[in-house]
Amino acid sequence: MPDYSDKTCFVIMGYGPKKDYETERILDLDKTFENLIKPVFDSLKIKCFRAKDIRHTGVIDVPMYEWIYKADIVVADLSTLNSNALYELGVRHALKPYTTIVISEDQCKYPFDVNHTVIEKYEHLGKDIGVSEAKRFKKELKKKVKAILNKQVKDSPVYTYLPKLIPPHLDDKREAILKSPQKNEPTLSELVEDAEKAKNNNEFKIAAELYKQCLRFEPNNTFLIQRLALVTYKSKSPNPKQALLKAEKILKQLNPDETTDIETLGLSGAINKRLYEITNEEKYLYKSIKYYEKGFYINDDYYNGINLAFLYNVLASITDDKSLSESYYIQANLLRKKVIEICEKIIQSKGFVKREDKHWLYQSMAQAYLGMGENKKLEKLIPIIENYSNGKFDLDTFKKQNKKLIELINR
Repeated sequence: MPDYSDKTCFVIMGYGPKKDYETERILDLDKTFENLIKPVFDSLKIKCFRAKDIRHTGVIDVPMYEWIYKADIVVADLSTLNSNALYELGVRHALKPYTTIVISEDQCKYPFDVNHTVIEKYEHLGKDIGVSEAKRFKKELKKKVKAILNKQVKDSPVYTYLPKLIPPHLDDKREAILKSPQKNEPTLSELVEDAEKAKNNNEFKIAAELYKQCLRFEPNNTFLIQRLALVTYKSKSPNPKQALLKAEKILKQLNPDETTDIETLGLSGAINKRLYEITNEEKYLYKSIKYYEKGFYINDDYYNGINLAFLYNVLASITDDKSLSESYYIQANLLRKKVIEICEKIIQSKGFVKREDKHWLYQSMAQAYLGMGENKKLEKLIPIIENYSNGKFDLDTFKKQNKKLIELINR
């Protein structure tokens, strides 16, 4: 096999969970990079990295554009039609006639101009990539990489339609600088990894500080803002109420009143739900209902739905009008039936076995059965939840979390 160890591959793509606004699905793009792209280049001993993996001391745009130009190969993933990825692909096509590979998940609907480009498609299950699909796509990608390194064929529409155009070049001094990256600065990837570890260990104050550092790299990154809001309210620092108000302020950057992003709506609902529980101020209750309701109806999201059902029971308990209270109670159970239907549909889908949220699906169903008083069906789900939770499921905690629901129903 030829020696490719001096070659580099820069990957243009987002990271973390991203929403495909055409299909309303949430795709974890990290799974694409980790399971489909990087293993191919590792096997060829080609250095493969994203913008978040670059060490730098200043604004990320400078080294990012340098690598868009300098990398021997650029792989651009257009899944979710991320505007940054589309723009950066355009920059690469303007700079280089050759060695650009465009990929996307197979449900992506491309704009007209992109249809002129050969796009390698793969199946994404949302939370993960199937094993057989990963094996198939890696084989195809590896074949393509070898082909373009062995024989340069124009893949840029710019140089295809303007064949006499001469590509730009940097002077030798600048090219030498590109080969000497910063050594002492952490990469965004390393910071995110450390922040996630702290979050998973319930070290929320440490996680919050790390996410603040991450946002210095990418101040408008939706995923990072959502994560900072999450760990901020969970930190309960300096006190629970102030932490929640601070988290709500952080989320305002994502415009929760206008957004259709499920994660942002779910976080906004959770923050205001907890603010209501602490303050007993009904304005927070109604705000929480608004966010959960929107998150549920725009995407049949079971998490938003099961929380919305609970809040309708809260409304039923605080309403003096008996007929209105009964209406809220009925609406709560109609929502629970819908949540069960959504969860059952997901469970029966072909991609269910690869999902990472199986225990949360079953817990939502269990809570729905609890709310409707169907305890036998609830009990049947407990061993299934325990099985999918990998030892993380605590029945006592589950019952404690639903204690308020039981109290509301029995009033």
